[in-house]
Amino acid sequence: MENYFNYFTEIEEHFQKCRGKIQPLSPLDWSLIESLQEVGIPLKIVLRGIDMAFERHSKNKGRTRKINSLSYCTQTIIAEHEKQKLNDQGKIESPKLIESTELTDRQNLSELLAKSRQDLTVLVSNPKYSNERRFIKVLKEVTASIESIILEVKNESSINYEELELRLSTLEDRIMASIFSLMSEKTAFELKKEISQEISRHKRTLNPEYIVMLENKMMRKKMLESFSIPRLSLFYLPMN
Repeated sequence: MENYFNYFTEIEEHFQKCRGKIQPLSPLDWSLIESLQEVGIPLKIVLRGIDMAFERHSKNKGRTRKINSLSYCTQTIIAEHEKQKLNDQGKIESPKLIESTELTDRQNLSELLAKSRQDLTVLVSNPKYSNERRFIKVLKEVTASIESIILEVKNESSINYEELELRLSTLEDRIMASIFSLMSEKTAFELKKEISQEISRHKRTLNPEYIVMLENKMMRKKMLESFSIPRLSLFYLPMN
């Protein structure tokens, strides 16, 4: 896990430098950084993507809002990662082949959201949860919300990626709450105990607030995996 913490620190410091403001990252940004690490995006690609996102933002004179979240850099980082993978495979013949257009971003995002919607639909039909009415109700409502988001992505004149990430995170929070209600006290305790043991040797090197964030993040990951729930995040979607 040492490499993970180095990964987090490098990205945090670089993002703060680009933003020009030393301020702790939010829990959402923490989650996004871990998402990047889990899907295997190299540190140098993340840093390069952050630079490119800030550069693009500075050239747009019509934008007065500052970049306040790492989620703004999501699509740039992903596009740069895909470009690097193609380059490593020797498939790039012209720079034009790797240009990320607004239309392509929309199509890819719509398809990936549709995949998550389909995964949830399959889960709703699982006989294993036929008696869990509250759980099924939440899954159906989240599925409907994803469908609405897909239509917006296809039809809106512009996409606010920061807001979209927050909406997806909110939907995942709803699923998490319903999952937790299905778990017995013993199961929840054993899971928290397992997580605490995994990060115990790193507690001396982390700030208390980061420890809490990491514990919550690992708890979320393990719980979602146990129910085969797809991750609802811009960083997870492109790699699934």
